[in-house]
Amino acid sequence: MQGLRRREVLAALAGAAVAAARPVSRRNVLFIAIDDLNDWVGCLGGHPDVKTPHLDRLAARGLLFTNAHCAAPLCNPSRAALMTGIRPSRSGVYDNRQPFRKAAPAREAVTLAQHFMAQGYRVVGGGKIFHGAFPDPASWQEYFPSQTQNKPPDPVPPKRPANGIPNAAQFDWAPLEAPDSAMGDWKVAEWARSELARKHDRPFFLAVGFFRPHLPWYVPRKYFEMYPAERVTLPAVKDDDLDDIPPMGRKFARPEGDHRNVLRYGQWRQAVQGYLASISFVDAQVGRVLEALEGSPHAGDTTVVLWSDHGWHLGEKLHWRKFALWEEATHNVLIIAAPGLTRPGSRCSRPVSLMDIYPTLVELCELPRRPRLEGVSLAPLLGDPQAVWERPAVTTYLRGNHSVRSERWRYIRYRDGSEELYDHLNDDLEWHNLAARPECHAVKQELSRWLPHFDAPDAPHESGLPGAEA
Repeated sequence: MQGLRRREVLAALAGAAVAAARPVSRRNVLFIAIDDLNDWVGCLGGHPDVKTPHLDRLAARGLLFTNAHCAAPLCNPSRAALMTGIRPSRSGVYDNRQPFRKAAPAREAVTLAQHFMAQGYRVVGGGKIFHGAFPDPASWQEYFPSQTQNKPPDPVPPKRPANGIPNAAQFDWAPLEAPDSAMGDWKVAEWARSELARKHDRPFFLAVGFFRPHLPWYVPRKYFEMYPAERVTLPAVKDDDLDDIPPMGRKFARPEGDHRNVLRYGQWRQAVQGYLASISFVDAQVGRVLEALEGSPHAGDTTVVLWSDHGWHLGEKLHWRKFALWEEATHNVLIIAAPGLTRPGSRCSRPVSLMDIYPTLVELCELPRRPRLEGVSLAPLLGDPQAVWERPAVTTYLRGNHSVRSERWRYIRYRDGSEELYDHLNDDLEWHNLAARPECHAVKQELSRWLPHFDAPDAPHESGLPGAEA
């Protein structure tokens, strides 16, 4: 694609579009979000047992970014950054208790959804797009189930915690004696199907947010039965993995917390089973939405963007959940299927960020550009996944802690100046911290220039909300 102007590239790619497709400026957008989904997806090869036929089918229709990363490894700041185009280091939104509308740098932000609305799109959403505590009604013309209650309720097992770990709260897993139709995500998918079946007199931006595999891992029994606990594959874990990690990293890992409890109560296999079951459940719901799109009049002119808000640890680095700057926490799913623009079954290993979704959709739909978006358009990679791409992906966890992920390296610098460096060419499990090696000084120096130059003060916190899992 080098040597061609952007419009020439788009025109050349659009020539392969189906005859029914509208002009680029009239593209619809189906915007699918999945909560807490790491790379345990068939097409990403993150776990050998996982069954995700519908996600894999979507990847086969478009472009799979195999090296995509979040702006922050927890729900609220990740989603706020994606939807506003403002990084945590500029907004000050670092954790789950900080509404972005109360952060001075983001208070008047025009969200991705609002920008489409201003250009005449019908903009509706359902399920979890923004963090549940801060739904941002201004971003939507309609919302399911409502503008203030974004998540339909789920059934729960009769006894909780079901895994036997005392005081487990949401850190729990169990099969449900309930049909799919009782689940909140099923209801969100059903609503999305109805939206896709209706007649639209203008282009639409349809946001569909799924809650699973967020904790607690309660899904119908048939999904647990897909993964007998005694046969599930556990993650490869090095018992002394934290020995070369600085104190700040060990503090985030908290091996004395979830990991010790999982081992003490013999729940590792059951936990992996619950997570895999929840992934397959949400995959089925994604499949229902994609089926509705494919059977609708909109299939040829709708760009599908599917993303997860961050990754998830299941014992790697002796850590559970997100809340860290290692690969398992920052790596997320990102698939773009744009008729006429993405080649079916293509894969891109360039390091990209969820921050890049906003400017990408603006360009693909030929909307007016927004000033000060901190991501960059992925359009050059849609037609040529091997195009030159010199930007790494930057992730921030709480104030002053950052990770820089290039195609080969991950560099972490904590707010106290301590460091980690991993060579993914030779150490994809990040077992060997190379930061202290003199021969790696130049690598660190190159990656460090991508670190934020300023860490905004913490945005105001909303009282009475949990700071972590929510």
